[in-house]
Amino acid sequence: MLVKTTVNNKLFERYYRLNREATALKQEGKINEAIEKLMEAYREAQERKLSLTVKDYLRLPAYLQEAKRNDEAWSWFNRLIQECASDFMSLSDIYDKMRLFRQREKAHKDAVKYGVLAELYWCLGLHEQVHEMGWTDRRRELTDCKKYISDGYEKLLKRAKCEHLEKRLKKLIKVHMKEFPNISTSQLIKDIEALLA
Repeated sequence: MLVKTTVNNKLFERYYRLNREATALKQEGKINEAIEKLMEAYREAQERKLSLTVKDYLRLPAYLQEAKRNDEAWSWFNRLIQECASDFMSLSDIYDKMRLFRQREKAHKDAVKYGVLAELYWCLGLHEQVHEMGWTDRRRELTDCKKYISDGYEKLLKRAKCEHLEKRLKKLIKVHMKEFPNISTSQLIKDIEALLA
């Protein structure tokens, strides 16, 4: 007999309502009120011990950026990175949102760095799923991720006016991937920043 997994929607009712209200306030141009409503939704989730994903928490930085509260947004990103330090898939999502954030700020060189980190952590997450959790159905995706991780940064490099560095970036990533999964992300970041300086 199959048992259907259900979520107790009653527990999430107020959380969802607060999120809808935050969205409505944002659409009305009341961004600071929308931020407060979103924070209220997060408090509701915490008080009720609701399980949220990192994607739920990644709404706030975009709201803060729209309100020109970029330092607060960046603090929120850093908090999420600390809280998700052992969850590579969530880190991938965070770094991808950081890439978008920096693109909106026209900090395109920084966006390249966060784009690479998003791909790297996705790859590390796949590695963990295949080798530690036994998810063999993701083995092919992991192989492809490792093979093509140095590709696909053309648009980011073009926005950064660094398209001439595409081959060097590919080579740099490939050198670091030789250490996979034991990559020094801090050294990778330094090397990318030096390349794009």
